[in-house]
Amino acid sequence: MQLLRKYRFTLPRRHTGLAPVSNVKAGLDSGSGAGMTEAGSGYLRRIPYYSALALLVYMPFHVFLSQSLSLLTGGLEYWKIGKDLLLALATLFAICLVFWQRRAERWYMVLVGFIVVYAAIHAVVWLGNPGIYAQSAALGSVYNVRLFCYAILGASSVVLWPKVFVFRTIFIIITGVASVIALLGILQYLLPKDTLTHVGYSLDRGVRPAFFIDDNPAFPRIMSTLRDPNSLGAYLIVPFTALSSWLLRVRPRPSSRQLIVLGLWLLHLTAIYLTFSRSAWLAAMVALAGVLWWQFSSQFVRVARRYWPIVVGVVVLAAGGLFAVRHNALVDGVLTHSTEAQVGNVDSNEYHWLYVRRGIDGIMQKPLGHGPGTAGIVSIHNPGGGLLTENYYVQIGYEVGVVGVAIFIAGTVWIYLRLMRRGDQWGAILLSSFWAYVITNMLLHIWSNEAVAAQWWILAGMALVAATSTTTDSSSRRTLGPNQRKKKVSPA
Repeated sequence: MQLLRKYRFTLPRRHTGLAPVSNVKAGLDSGSGAGMTEAGSGYLRRIPYYSALALLVYMPFHVFLSQSLSLLTGGLEYWKIGKDLLLALATLFAICLVFWQRRAERWYMVLVGFIVVYAAIHAVVWLGNPGIYAQSAALGSVYNVRLFCYAILGASSVVLWPKVFVFRTIFIIITGVASVIALLGILQYLLPKDTLTHVGYSLDRGVRPAFFIDDNPAFPRIMSTLRDPNSLGAYLIVPFTALSSWLLRVRPRPSSRQLIVLGLWLLHLTAIYLTFSRSAWLAAMVALAGVLWWQFSSQFVRVARRYWPIVVGVVVLAAGGLFAVRHNALVDGVLTHSTEAQVGNVDSNEYHWLYVRRGIDGIMQKPLGHGPGTAGIVSIHNPGGGLLTENYYVQIGYEVGVVGVAIFIAGTVWIYLRLMRRGDQWGAILLSSFWAYVITNMLLHIWSNEAVAAQWWILAGMALVAATSTTTDSSSRRTLGPNQRKKKVSPA
């Protein structure tokens, strides 16, 4: 019993990546957190963790719940802003608690610094353009800045309550939620296309009840409980990547667990396909390639050196086959999104490049920014009309100028480099999906979607803790290399 009392508050640092709980208790006794009992402090430390989990579970259902429940309660706008208000309060509370308990390491202060500077840039550019529509400016600022808020909330949740955090558990939760979303999407493909009109979906209420390629009923697209098919496809990328990673782990013989993972992987793959979102298809291929490279890079190098003529031949034959059937109605509809129902002489692909060029021209004309809310999806509320740049990075440059987009890119690169320090399976999943989202954001405003943004940025924030801690053991610091799948993988 004396030994138990002696080591009661001591945990091995390699399990948490943080200071032992005894140090935290000593800090509380020495004056940090004076006036608060240890039990009360423990309950407060759980709030950011449960807030992060609540956002991960709720966000993919937000559009469906807000549209349907507001029919009963009214106040659709309050339902829309409620999630962002919760995020703001939880983030502010988490930051204050981390600093109050003296757990803010240098990397954490850098992350907080990014959000402060990024928010300040939005305020300065807004003041420099006083004539912009205030409602769109406020909404645009929230949509842009909340990305770093998600990351800070995720990081704070692990810093404050490290004992309970296990990455495997978090990924099981998001994969379970995403599987429900994918299943509902597939059911939507089979149900009548006006089904969602009965639960509050309409253009007048801000959400389309159904999507088709070029509005052609012969080419329906699913969106499940998210806002649109592109958002659904992007949301499924992280769980699809996680399932791919689990599925590719080599075992002597298949187990029942692997069969379940295979079934869920096929479910997600089917849902991604039925979105008919080319950006989601491309993102899924990029993420899958990243996971394959992480686990089998040495084998790929050997095969490429020995059989590269065959690989080149297969690629050439596939490209030639697609070129030969380029005028097929199915190929035109699915791959190029050009159907007989197309209106006008400009198809979907030409509109993408047209909007991007308009955004770049706007940046060149006003490099200091036109003001938050002047581009992107929130700009459609502007009385004078908005600008869809079809590229998230161009949107940020148009809104807050060259300086603003530089700060955003610097923040994302900093997070990426920190995630590379993990060197484990969970880091590989986030890094692979990162490049998938780089691709989608060059084609869409995908970070503006709350479900997609919350999922990746909260997980990235959680992963930063072990990736940046000075006490992380050598097994979790290993770099990505060709023989990684033979090495021990840390669960957190």
